[in-house]
Amino acid sequence: MQEIRFFYKRQLAFPLSTHAQALWSYLMYRGNEAFWHFPLRLSLLELAGGTKMSVTMVKRARRELEDYGYIRHTAFGGNKPAGYYLLSNINIGQPLAPRPSKVKAASEGKVDPS
Repeated sequence: MQEIRFFYKRQLAFPLSTHAQALWSYLMYRGNEAFWHFPLRLSLLELAGGTKMSVTMVKRARRELEDYGYIRHTAFGGNKPAGYYLLSNINIGQPLAPRPSKVKAASEGKVDPS
């Protein structure tokens, strides 16, 4: 939730197009569905369908998000879907990653169980 809040705070200083905002929101949704395990492997057609944009508009929005430091993407060539990494709006430029659960971290001795 904090990431979404800081995304909109960032919009005040560096506004994105509505298409870029829609793509970022869809990528956040998909990241949540994948339990924040990256890269998200998504095809352009899937992104276009999920955002109701043309493939050309998805490419423009993707480029805008990359230029402003909201995402990174990796092309794997051929017909393989690209990999997408969401970058934090709180810690600018840092990739989002799943947070370890307290139970798992405590069993590994990383957290004080008290």
